[in-house]
Amino acid sequence: MTRVLVTGGNGGLGHELVPRLVAAGYTTRILSRFASKLDTQSSPLLEWTQADMAAGTGIAEAVREVDVIVNAASNTRGSGPAVDVEGTRRLLELSVKVGVSHFLHVSITGIDQIPTFPYYKLKLAAEDVVKQGHVPYSILRASMFHSLIDLFLQMFARVPLVLLMPSDFQVQPMDTGEAADAIVRQIGAAPAGMLPDITGPQVLNAGDAAKLWQQARGMHRPIVRLPLPFEWANGFRQGRQVSQNKVGKITWADWLQRTYGAPNHAPLTQKVTP
Repeated sequence: MTRVLVTGGNGGLGHELVPRLVAAGYTTRILSRFASKLDTQSSPLLEWTQADMAAGTGIAEAVREVDVIVNAASNTRGSGPAVDVEGTRRLLELSVKVGVSHFLHVSITGIDQIPTFPYYKLKLAAEDVVKQGHVPYSILRASMFHSLIDLFLQMFARVPLVLLMPSDFQVQPMDTGEAADAIVRQIGAAPAGMLPDITGPQVLNAGDAAKLWQQARGMHRPIVRLPLPFEWANGFRQGRQVSQNKVGKITWADWLQRTYGAPNHAPLTQKVTP
């Protein structure tokens, strides 16, 4: 029976992916620093192992008797390359020793088009580590998830009275569950190197996405454009991270309705302050 190790199994993607893997009949082992948020007693196919990708502790035990690894672990909170780059390197080195047959690395669309963005630099470096490793691999780039856009907007809303944000950025959000479905399908296939990107069904101006978000939440703040004078910001404005392989079907409005219970979405008429 195929055993799949999911790094970052407690994260947003892992939360959607792990139950799908179990439903598909895979013995699924969650790697995380803290106890699994899922009930590991709910299925004999579900396992949890404690490990720290940054420190390197517990990884040898985590990869034991594993056939496939889905590397979805990442750290966006300023830890530098400890998780995304060095953690991936350690994981690959130990994967060779136990004979892992497929290393499926989850990445982000457009990171090679906006390489000056600090986090994207790390993601590119992690991809290079995977390519230079000695384990058969697939790299799957996905666009930002709806939940991440929602989190960003919550952060922008902390400013009193207005929604101060880079409203001229282009976004192409995807449902996390649909990304998880794509990963499950890929696990049943052979390692294929760089895979086609997977993205959401529509490209939105961030300001328009914010209008819908406010409507869903019953908010009525003016949207004020936050000017970011960086080269990488120009990349997001120009939509360099946008991809044409629109695998997802769930739109931003669909996700908002499901998440916030909004009965409908009024036409986008709110003026964006330049």
